[in-house]
Amino acid sequence: MARIHPELREPTYDNVVLNERIGPVSVIADEAYRRRACFALDDYSPQYRDAGPYVPASMVGRDLVALFCSVYDPSRTVGLHQKEEIWFLNPIPLNAKLSYSGKYTDKYMKRGKGYTVFEAEARDAGDGKPYVRQISTEIMRIPRDIQLGTGGSGSAPSADHVVPDWPEHAAPVEIAEGTPRPGTPVKPLIKRPEQGQMSVFSGGNSQWYNIHTDIEVALKAGFRDTLAQGMMETCWIAEMLARFIGPAWHTSGWIKMAYVKPVYRADRITCKAVVREVEGSLVKFHVWAENQDGDITAVGWASAHKP
Repeated sequence: MARIHPELREPTYDNVVLNERIGPVSVIADEAYRRRACFALDDYSPQYRDAGPYVPASMVGRDLVALFCSVYDPSRTVGLHQKEEIWFLNPIPLNAKLSYSGKYTDKYMKRGKGYTVFEAEARDAGDGKPYVRQISTEIMRIPRDIQLGTGGSGSAPSADHVVPDWPEHAAPVEIAEGTPRPGTPVKPLIKRPEQGQMSVFSGGNSQWYNIHTDIEVALKAGFRDTLAQGMMETCWIAEMLARFIGPAWHTSGWIKMAYVKPVYRADRITCKAVVREVEGSLVKFHVWAENQDGDITAVGWASAHKP
């Protein structure tokens, strides 16, 4: 494939420079941005549609994950997102002027794979108010001998290990009234990512040709079809928990995910969450996503304050 962005750095593990500042990159979260975000995420929550005052902050999280592409060629990237940690600090007003900045803070080899850790944040370009912060861990370039589709994120942390255990005899709750009790299941959210949504989410409108937007790139990398970004699963779970927690999610929401199995175009993904612990106003969750075959595609933890 021809180099679309020859001025950018080749995205390889060896080329990753630690502690090099990337950004600031300026973005205006205008109506066009909001419409792209709502379409890509299939999220038309009241606060985003029509005269709603905000844009989906999870889409800004997606921007931060991809911020490295302002330095490293996005159309030469063939990597796998392994883990994601994201904080939602303030709701993002429509027409906000955002400033993105980030840097690679670590890289390491593990079982023959080159992992990179990228930290980034979005702030208001005027007063510096923080909106979103994220830390992503990724395999920068897929090794030839990686076993695709079997997971690759490594073992989850031993503390508070996530067991996707759905309480079959408890009624799921869509919107929490007051402080929920441990064991409460959140009403599941079902998503079915179509190619158009995946392409908008993953930079197709900016001529980014990757395993998410281009079938030839995906097949060459060893996949059977184009993949939804793991970050899409995190965004879907954020939507589900924002509905459950209410407005406080947008100032105190936190998610940490490990992606364990690819999500392909048109898979039927069910996002689930169960309240595991309550400490004062802080509600802690185990979260996961599973496909139409019952295979777990991502697992993680989340929390937020419930007034």
